[in-house]
Amino acid sequence: MSLAHLALAITIYMTPQGGGGQKAASDSPSRTTIGSSTTSPESAGDTMAAFRFFVGTWQPVEDPAGPKPKLSETYTFAPILEGQFLISQEIYRDAAGKIVHHDFAVFGVDPDTHKLFLHAYNTDGSIDRTHEIDSPAGQWVFLGTVYGSKRFRDYRYTMTKQDENHIRVLIELLKDGKYEKLSETNYERKSNEAAAEVY
Repeated sequence: MSLAHLALAITIYMTPQGGGGQKAASDSPSRTTIGSSTTSPESAGDTMAAFRFFVGTWQPVEDPAGPKPKLSETYTFAPILEGQFLISQEIYRDAAGKIVHHDFAVFGVDPDTHKLFLHAYNTDGSIDRTHEIDSPAGQWVFLGTVYGSKRFRDYRYTMTKQDENHIRVLIELLKDGKYEKLSETNYERKSNEAAAEVY
């Protein structure tokens, strides 16, 4: 996932506080602070092995009481190069099935720090570069910068494993030295597989 799609996502899929899907930044304050982690660096193999939990196809959890989204979203993770890296794609389609937004990312382990990184490539030509910071077990926290975007720059991206088939993704933008919540999405696993093909 990258920040380039967020303006689109927030306008098409908003739900009241407490429901699934995207929520507006004013719903609650930002969650964690930099440096609040409890874990120590792992080996590259262990780091990637744990992150492979995400492999599969995910879709947002819809709030039955909320408005029906105008676009459908699919978020996929697939291993490449014998599992050394994962690629992810986030695709939005309209009611006719036409792709209206698409971004592509590569996750891997930095051989120097033994921590994950994320590089995203967006249809507007912008690029996200992030690195993982120490995170609690079952959570992956990335600090990132968007290059080439007029709307977004520095952000924090938190992926949380809720159980074997549910995750939460929190995106916060850095503003005046503080991270403020931009969106929070709950996803449900639809499949344990995803094609390693870029659309």
